[in-house]
Amino acid sequence: MQKYYYELFFQTDKEYLNLFLDLIFSFDIDAIEEKDNGIYIRSEENLELIHLALTDFHQKLCEKFNLQILFHSSLEKKENKNWIEEYKKGIQALTIENIHIHTTWQEPLKDKINIIIDPALAFGSGHHESTYTCIEFIQKYTNKEKSCLDVGCGSGILSIIMAKLNAKVQACDTDELAIIASKENAKLNNVVFDDIWIGSVNKSLQKYDIVVANIIADVIMILEKD
Repeated sequence: MQKYYYELFFQTDKEYLNLFLDLIFSFDIDAIEEKDNGIYIRSEENLELIHLALTDFHQKLCEKFNLQILFHSSLEKKENKNWIEEYKKGIQALTIENIHIHTTWQEPLKDKINIIIDPALAFGSGHHESTYTCIEFIQKYTNKEKSCLDVGCGSGILSIIMAKLNAKVQACDTDELAIIASKENAKLNNVVFDDIWIGSVNKSLQKYDIVVANIIADVIMILEKD
């Protein structure tokens, strides 16, 4: 990856935009972004010649149609970043009493129960208030004598914490991707669930000492009798 990249931005009247885009694509540029009522072109190659071509093209359009056609443009040289690393910097580890939740690229804490969870779409990592409260609850009431069920397990974070506290843990979720994520995270944290399935609590015929359901209240009210 080069240290710098070039960003060319221009705006023009909508009725002439496709003419400008045809010119851009003729230069074998196939990655553009339409944003801020204009067009961004980014490349690690210098875009100065393309900028001059667009400016000249605008002038010739104005002459051909005998009109004042809108055209504003700017060309900047910007520092390239490792965007994955920048994203990682924004992820904060979380300590809730004796539980320390961190990613695979962050350091564990020696005096805590470490839980490794990498961020994933729609699956919990402990930062949401309801997840935080569940983790407090789990630490207060869970031990090796308890049998537990995690309804709507998501990333498996609550199931994994209960398993780390030596409880017998089962989990379920109606989303197959959540089940896959929970199994992968369990393996990452060196714990094993007693059972895990796609579906809801009604598929279990057992009773449990503790049931956690970190899902919306309306669904919990529906599931309460089960």
